[in-house]
Amino acid sequence: MDRLKMTSQTTVTQLFIYLLTMLLLWEWLRPIPVISATGEIEIFVWFAFLSALLIFLRVPLFALLPILLGAMVYCIHLMFSFGSFFTREGAGDTIRMIISDVRINIEFIMSGQFALLTDLFRTILLLLLLGLIAYLLYFWVLRIRRAFLYIMSTIIYVTILDTFTIVNASSAIIRIVIIGFFLMTLLHMLRIQEEEIRIGKRGNAFLSAPWLYTLVGVIGIGVLVGVVAPKPGPQWSDPVPSLRGAVLGEGGGSGGGQTVRRVGYGDNDEQLGGGFIQDERVVFTAETDRANYWRGESKHEYTGRGWLSDSDYVESTLVYTENVDYPMFEDGAELEREQVSINMAEDSSFALLFYPGQLVDVDQETVQPSDLTFFTDINNGRLQAQQNGENVFFESYDLTYEDPSFPIETLRGSSGEDPEAIRDRYLQLPDDLPERVVELAEEITAEEDNRYDMALAVEQYFSQSGFTYQTTDVPIPEEGQDYVDQFLFETQVGYCDNYSTSMAVMLRALDIPTRWVKGFTAGEEIEELDDERYLYEVSSGNAHSWVEVYFPEVGWVPFEPTQGFENYADFEAEPVDIEVDTNDENQNEPEMPERPDMPDADGMDDLLDEGTDTNDAEAGAGGGGNGPSIGPLFTVKNVLISIPVLLFVMLMYNKQSLLISQFFIYRYRATKTDKSFAGAYKRLLWLLENEGLPKAEGETLREYAKRVDSVLSSQAMMKLTVQYEKLYYGGQPTEGQWEKLQKDWEQIVKSLQT
Repeated sequence: MDRLKMTSQTTVTQLFIYLLTMLLLWEWLRPIPVISATGEIEIFVWFAFLSALLIFLRVPLFALLPILLGAMVYCIHLMFSFGSFFTREGAGDTIRMIISDVRINIEFIMSGQFALLTDLFRTILLLLLLGLIAYLLYFWVLRIRRAFLYIMSTIIYVTILDTFTIVNASSAIIRIVIIGFFLMTLLHMLRIQEEEIRIGKRGNAFLSAPWLYTLVGVIGIGVLVGVVAPKPGPQWSDPVPSLRGAVLGEGGGSGGGQTVRRVGYGDNDEQLGGGFIQDERVVFTAETDRANYWRGESKHEYTGRGWLSDSDYVESTLVYTENVDYPMFEDGAELEREQVSINMAEDSSFALLFYPGQLVDVDQETVQPSDLTFFTDINNGRLQAQQNGENVFFESYDLTYEDPSFPIETLRGSSGEDPEAIRDRYLQLPDDLPERVVELAEEITAEEDNRYDMALAVEQYFSQSGFTYQTTDVPIPEEGQDYVDQFLFETQVGYCDNYSTSMAVMLRALDIPTRWVKGFTAGEEIEELDDERYLYEVSSGNAHSWVEVYFPEVGWVPFEPTQGFENYADFEAEPVDIEVDTNDENQNEPEMPERPDMPDADGMDDLLDEGTDTNDAEAGAGGGGNGPSIGPLFTVKNVLISIPVLLFVMLMYNKQSLLISQFFIYRYRATKTDKSFAGAYKRLLWLLENEGLPKAEGETLREYAKRVDSVLSSQAMMKLTVQYEKLYYGGQPTEGQWEKLQKDWEQIVKSLQT
């Protein structure tokens, strides 16, 4: 049995190698929140490491799959559900939510509507992918003994991100080099250990002192020299602008090219179009009782390429008395007073206030800095302040606003005349607007007889007509080409600017007043506060644009045409009184006139507002995820819950040989036919290799059987091998032999258990 005990050093070496392999995988996951709208990345990291641990411990498949499935459901609960998971309702609700979501997304996949796949389903796919990658890395590195390609792929991956995105890979390169050197060295050490085991030599440590000192010294000196040594500046001009210009059409001019800017809230909207890169820097946090749009300003003049707006600032009285400088709603809207507290991030520099609903009051005592004079732009709703004649950047403020709800029947019945001032300002269209834009708007709304249903038809048109939400490869119109016309009839690819502008223009073509609004989506809920209030974190990635439509006697109503985003406005269906005939067994319940829900916005954190360059006016972007935060992972409760799970995993690991052996013993006992003999013999070879007694290269079966019998002090392996050779090489039947040899087979298997 000494031969079986010689694998402990190898196991420790393999553990270190696999740990280093997973640390390299972590380097692949680190940039994801920067280059995409993916949040809660720590959950994905923990799931990947859990998968790797279970795979390394070689937990039997019948236990591995349920554990990983349960872990996946728990991860989904952390990201998409509230409350405790460890209750019947918590776990049950999460499982039902997953099943329902998978069914919906399978329909999307079957119909080719991949852009509509929900964030929850994308999360499931990513978790499955991480589990598969953990196994492939185990097989690739520990079985095939190949790591160089994996290390080089990691280096290429992070350097590409460093070159073409805002990811800074300076530290990542150092970490990868260190991990890579250790990984390659330990793989070489593993080969040496296996060779020593093969020839019967055994060392005293998994990594000898000379190996360790040499390894650490060489790597340390190499990294130190690379970091501190003087390095010459670039010898050639930066090739990235040229590459982007060649590949993306970026650079001078606007004709049909593309430009890639950073997502965020910008001031200049004269030229829309072009892609952007993600930026998840926090802009502000807000304490509120519900998710809202955060309004910055609106614009009214569409030029065919973007939006303009003239300003008319008046000194605001909002700070000193409750007043409405910029009315948005009329008597037909039901209003409720609410409060919100906003704290701007330290590196934010906005000279305007962001607010939900209809702004009523700014609490002077909470405004930082203080001693300010406020001004409201009565043309577009922008609120800013000055100190000594200079615009100031806000630090924090509390607001009172009126939150509207819109009765759907009131909107459908809105038939009054639009005020002349509204018509003059919000029906403007360029003279050269292509006629096919107007014709399309008329076609979409041909069957509708009221303003609300017409607006709803245009809003829903984009999710039903093959349009694709995309933020990177988005073109800028050619010279003389209309921005809306290009999106509707040529590209059908874009983000919130494309969708919102197109809806606003098409409704204006139907004589329905609209305005284009920019600001932020609700952001991500990161904490539940007291009194049913929540803390939201709003980042640059939540920058967004939407549409407001005017309804006589109601006011300005927000609509959300962008695929994958949620309209935060409250639309109320009128209750319907119904007389129920209890004698009619085949009653049909009347349908309630409800507004269809838009797809959930979580995770589609991409979107809008472009400036003319990266520094001055950042590209806008749309709605960040609004899912719950996972909170701290290392709580007392989580630790206590983890202890029995870890104990169970350790028990499974310690008893894995016994479990595997017993499983196959019962399996082959149940199959007494002679056809099972060949399979049982091959399974025995697998079990022997699994326990440290592999068949050596070039070794015959009889030589191998003799060696096994010598180690196990038996003669059973030779009996089985002789009979197997008769079957495999001589083609002789094994009638009745399996039943005779089964005890010998079980004897070897049970010997391995000890």
